[in-house]
Amino acid sequence: MASTYNNLKDIEASSNHLILRIKVRVVKIWSLSPAEQKYVKPTLELVVMDHVGDRIQCTIRNAQRRLFEDELSEGKIYIVCNFSTSLNDQKYKATNHACRIYFKRDTQLQMVHDPSFPENVFRFVPNDLILNHTNAQSHLIDVIGLLTGKGDIIEFTKNGKKCSYTVLELDDMQGKGKIRCTLWEDFATMLVKHIEEQPTSEYIIIVQFAKFNLFKGAMGISNTNHNSILYINADFQEVKDFRKSVVMAGVPRANQLSQIAVEPAYSMEDDLINVSIYKPISELKASIEEAEDSYYCAKCATYPTTHTPRYSINIKVADDTDTASFLLYDKEAAKYLGISASDLRLAQLTRGGVNEEYPIELNSFRGKKFLFKVSIKMEDLNSFQPCKVIVMKMTDEISLITKFLGKHDIYQQNLALEHSELLNMQTASTDTPKLKMQGTGSPSVEALVENSNDAFSTPKRNIISGGCSKRLIDLYPDSANGSSSKCRKLEDGIPGVDRVYQD
Repeated sequence: MASTYNNLKDIEASSNHLILRIKVRVVKIWSLSPAEQKYVKPTLELVVMDHVGDRIQCTIRNAQRRLFEDELSEGKIYIVCNFSTSLNDQKYKATNHACRIYFKRDTQLQMVHDPSFPENVFRFVPNDLILNHTNAQSHLIDVIGLLTGKGDIIEFTKNGKKCSYTVLELDDMQGKGKIRCTLWEDFATMLVKHIEEQPTSEYIIIVQFAKFNLFKGAMGISNTNHNSILYINADFQEVKDFRKSVVMAGVPRANQLSQIAVEPAYSMEDDLINVSIYKPISELKASIEEAEDSYYCAKCATYPTTHTPRYSINIKVADDTDTASFLLYDKEAAKYLGISASDLRLAQLTRGGVNEEYPIELNSFRGKKFLFKVSIKMEDLNSFQPCKVIVMKMTDEISLITKFLGKHDIYQQNLALEHSELLNMQTASTDTPKLKMQGTGSPSVEALVENSNDAFSTPKRNIISGGCSKRLIDLYPDSANGSSSKCRKLEDGIPGVDRVYQD
């Protein structure tokens, strides 16, 4: 009987000292493997549901996977006992349960048959809550809606791989707004094929395990690569009930679907000069919670982090108003460094270095002027760093930078001269700056609101020639005579770091 089993909602991280026994249906199974460990068998991930429809994510680590993977099947019901629990604090969350389950070597698994156990229980999130949601990486959700608009399938090539997607418009019939839904790869093909082969008066779409997707400041949804499920006019009671609301609203027939315009393909000049939204760094910091794409011209300072086989670089940039930290991935960086992530690692090893050492090739960025297109990504609000600013495009073409400066009335003298010593970090030859190595799954990033000066020294002079009153000493007011984790010196008017000391 159901009363002899623990409900999923009652499972807590502190339940490890208890003997728990659950009866659940496996809703979805998928695998996750770190990109840098392709030789390692991936972990097995599950989402299971109890008799009232509550869900929890389960993880079977590599060492235990062979013990259970042949016994598990989607849609089957199992009795599970002798497992461990932990906080659901990882970045990827398939459910909003506060905990997740980990299978152990001695976890007991028994498949059972129970006709009274529900096949599937959806927890639909209404459109108004999606539109007002702020954290695009919180957890996966269920969405139901009437298809009211559809775009064409867009095909493109990324890193030598062909990709495709289509954009939909979904209405949940509650009169509080429609949402944008992006379907990728097989999901897009599946929808188009269904519409062509089974024309009908309306198409009711369910996306189970959809992820939040922020596009141009508006929150929508999209499918995931691993575990989303797409239902089109499925024979569920939820679909029948939803269809009643469609009939009551008198929605037009399917042949009157609105066509969603394809996003135009812009050249680098059009994108950065004519289409972009310009914001200086100071204004970007003030409006960071808006999480919208922003564009501005700034100058690179220093780059404290990287990793292999892909690398990311935290760059300090400065414009005529303020400074900030951007996250630059190897895709854009390699265009200007002229070296791939694997070649960068090989060069390090050839020189007898180790992965943690600072690659000298990165110095070619320092002090140069770029025009950046960046995207603000909101992270988990409970995380240490709630946001990151990712460089999407960048160019050092003088003509584009000059045109951009002229359009926004930014005078050249308000930016440091190209290849000047602005924020140049002169490091003693006996001290090689160490880099924090990262995994590709969760790169180290800095929040825009962080004003740490650990990455460069603080010159006691204007950083900009020609009338800018803001100085680095104003932005980072630690006295040269006061205590600091770094001993600083000035030589011939150029700021430098003499030696780095650990507190």
